[in-house]
Amino acid sequence: MTPRTARLLAVGLVLAAIGVVGYLWLDREPAPLPQDHAQVAPGDRFANAEEAVDYYRALLRREPDAVEPRVRLAHALLQLGEERGTQAETIPEAEELLAEAIEMAPDHYYARTLQASLFNTLHMFEEARDLSRELLEEYPHHAYVHGTLVDALVELGEYDEAVRVSDRLQALKPGLPAYSRASYLRELHGDTEGAIQAMRYAADAAPSGRPERAWALYHLAGLYLGDAKADTAAFLYSGILEEKPDFVPALAGLGHVALVKGDADEAVRQLEEARALEPLGVIDELLVEAYLAVGDEAKAEAAAERVHEALLEARGFGEIVDMEEADFLIDRGEDLERSLQMAKEQQARRPGHLHANETYAWALHHVGRSAEAIPYIERAMRLDTGDAMVHYRAARIYEGAGQAAEAARHLQLALDGNLYVESPSAATEAQTLMASLGTGTPIRATSATR
Repeated sequence: MTPRTARLLAVGLVLAAIGVVGYLWLDREPAPLPQDHAQVAPGDRFANAEEAVDYYRALLRREPDAVEPRVRLAHALLQLGEERGTQAETIPEAEELLAEAIEMAPDHYYARTLQASLFNTLHMFEEARDLSRELLEEYPHHAYVHGTLVDALVELGEYDEAVRVSDRLQALKPGLPAYSRASYLRELHGDTEGAIQAMRYAADAAPSGRPERAWALYHLAGLYLGDAKADTAAFLYSGILEEKPDFVPALAGLGHVALVKGDADEAVRQLEEARALEPLGVIDELLVEAYLAVGDEAKAEAAAERVHEALLEARGFGEIVDMEEADFLIDRGEDLERSLQMAKEQQARRPGHLHANETYAWALHHVGRSAEAIPYIERAMRLDTGDAMVHYRAARIYEGAGQAAEAARHLQLALDGNLYVESPSAATEAQTLMASLGTGTPIRATSATR
């Protein structure tokens, strides 16, 4: 489980990062596309993305009117940006290359498949869904496109269809991309045990030391941490670093474990070390909590500003981040009317999406319209995910609407759901609010040391 804004922002990128198999090697000329387009592999990874970029740039200079180097250069750029966190630099160029390739060869399956994936990355989920469906009409058994369709459906809140497509993906090609998506869908439906099992399968399906295995293990550790099994999570994070010492998210994960266990000083040390290696948004969100825990409000504010800057940078290269920015600003009590409008538009755009409904409800509450927020927060809880932060926000909304007993019930669900894992500061606020409600409801203790 990761901090909220980063989690909302990263879903598409994370699924792309862990949903890959196979490798392309650069010690030979690029192979022509096979005649059977069902066998193309836009989900393959280059062994060295930087070398791939150089190689296909050179090839494109020699053949400036060729389609194939454009597509493969776009592919390599997308991988390089993902690996280095430089999407602001690589995505616009890759997007332009794919557009040129499709204009030159409108039926180019490989280019269109990469474009569907890119649409997801840019949070253009309707376009990703529609293009994926179009591609599957041409080649119904193409596993990779089943994955891009699942991702789009999940982010549009069309969960029933996402489950059906995910099941077809597992039948077509069981492996890391299928299992990782199944894990996320099980998590959304509150099946933590099933999510853990599926992510174990995903990790076991990838070779040791590969980025996709590291990502799968990282998310497996997050599932254990969210289930209050901090020691198990720490074991997994440490194991990732043994296999792949340069995998910075795992180092940040150890900082998260330290924070959950109450060692804020150690959390700050590890998170600052991780951020010095790679300035990821999830690290800054954890640093906000860690700095608050040690009483350094100035550094917490600086880390929060970096989170906002990352959102603005993502918008700059074309990503639709209105829901994520609204969520961030509402928590800070800033620009509430604009945040309300962004949240309203995103909820209308994807009315079934859990977090879109949650964010809109949270925005309504913050502008004094708590009673109006109740139908939306209830829609956000309809799958019974067990998301502690949703229950905390529901409690605040019910309390604002004058429903103290319902507020207390959701506060207890939030605390029982290990709210402190996602936000120690919110957990403290939840306990304070529970005491102030005067309902006589006892506050049950929780533990994160299993």
